[in-house]
Formats: sequence, C-alpha cells, structure tokens
Amino acid sequence: MKANSTTIFSIIVLTAVLCAVPVLGQDIMNMKMKAGLEVLADRYIAVCEAKSTLLNSKSENIRRSATRACVKAAYCRHHRKELVEEMIKQNIEPKPYKVQRFLSEKFLDAVPENNLAAR
Repeated sequence: MKANSTTIFSIIVLTAVLCAVPVLGQDIMNMKMKAGLEVLADRYIAVCEAKSTLLNSKSENIRRSATRACVKAAYCRHHRKELVEEMIKQNIEPKPYKVQRFLSEKFLDAVPENNLAAR
C-alpha cells in the first residue's frame, strides 16, 4: 500500500512540474521579446534624436524633417513603456523594420502629419 501511494504521489508531483515548465518557458520568451522590443525602440529614439541635430540646416526641408524627428523622439520616449506593451499585445516581432513601422504609425495616429506641417 505504501509503495502504491508513493507512486501516485510521484506521478502527481511529476505532472505538476511538467505542467509548469511550458509556463516558465513562455515567461522567459516574453521577457526576451520585451527586452528585444525595448532595445529596438531605444535605437529608433536614438536615430530620431540624431536627426534632430539638423535643426540648423540651411535647407527648409531638412529643418522640417529634423523637427518632425525631434517631436517623434519626444513622443516615443514619453510613451515608451505603453508602446512596448502594445507591441507585445499585438505580437510584433522584435525586428527593426517591424518596430520602426509600428512606432511611426503610432506617432502619426497621435500627431497627424498636418499638425507637424504647421510647425
């Protein structure tokens, strides 16, 4: 009888462990995905900030582009946490072109192009 209860207990423990492994693996994948998205969002912000150094250009088009990049960098930096969470919810892969497109679209939704043209 004792061997039987030990076997049943072992099966229960093994089942609990095996059911927990996929959950732990999913958490690790989510953490890696979040970290990758954060890095790519930070790179996007850095590129936008680098473009903002052209604010003193002689070209009006370049100044306008630099202003847009400056506003975009400020928007993305201010809403970074929410944007990363939204990317996770939408299953955006941590690939540069996907993150850039997502951030650009979110920025244009928040600040329409015609509002930037007036600046």
